[in-house]
Parts: sequence; C-alpha cells; structure tokens
Amino acid sequence: MGYNPDNLEYISFCLMYFFASLKYLPQYQEIKSVRETDVIQKSIVFMKEHLEEKITLNNIASAVGYSSSHLNTLFMQRTSYSPMAYYNQLKIQRSCFYLQFSDLKIKEIAFRLNYYDPFHFSKTFVKEMEITPKEYRIRYRDKKRQE
Repeated sequence: MGYNPDNLEYISFCLMYFFASLKYLPQYQEIKSVRETDVIQKSIVFMKEHLEEKITLNNIASAVGYSSSHLNTLFMQRTSYSPMAYYNQLKIQRSCFYLQFSDLKIKEIAFRLNYYDPFHFSKTFVKEMEITPKEYRIRYRDKKRQE
C-alpha cells in the first residue's frame, strides 16, 4: 500500500499492539477469553458476519443463546443502543466502505445491504451521516484521490 505517512503510522500502532500483547501476555489472554465468551461481542460478530442478509433480533438472540428481550436489555446496558440500531449502524458503515472503495451503484449497495429500495437506503443514510450517499461518494473519493 505504499510508504505514505498514514500507512507507516498504522504499521507503527500495529507493531506497538503486537509488542504489548507479548509483554502483557496473561492480560492479553484474559481479555481475549472474555471477548470470546461475552454475549455482546458474540452478537456483534454475528451481526458483522450477516450484514448482507436480512436478520432479526430473534436471529441474533438465537445465535447467542438468549431470549430476544434479555439480549435487548443487556445490549442496551452495555452499548446504549438496541441490537437492531447497532446492526443498522454497521450496515451504514459497510455502505460507506462500498461508496468509497467500490464502483457499485447506490442502488446495488442498497439491495446488497437488504434495503427494500434505494430511496429507503438514502433516507437512512442521510439520517445517520447527514449527507446523501452520492455526496459521500463524491467527497471521500475526491479526498482519496488528492492524497
């Protein structure tokens, strides 16, 4: 990806993280085991793995072995978002990735992320990002090309 300052800075942070995980191996292993058994983390992983599918709260709850109401309560306590609101934010993040780094049409992105029509996708995108998908694509593709 080149030797530009952003890439070098990223590599430096990754290297520091790697060294810290070696120096503090017991703490790192404990954190890792907590993540693997944490129901909220499992829920988020499930959501990320199924961004391009239509899922419900019941699907997420079933995947982690909780009732939907109990999962909703726990998720709200830990993240201050409902699971479905969090899932929708993940979908918007994925759409930003597609807008910036792919040549997919906005309509194709909408259908890929299971929005029932491009207008609904655009409306949801504007509500979250405060600009239209088209404006986002223009703004961040131009920014990427200037660097």
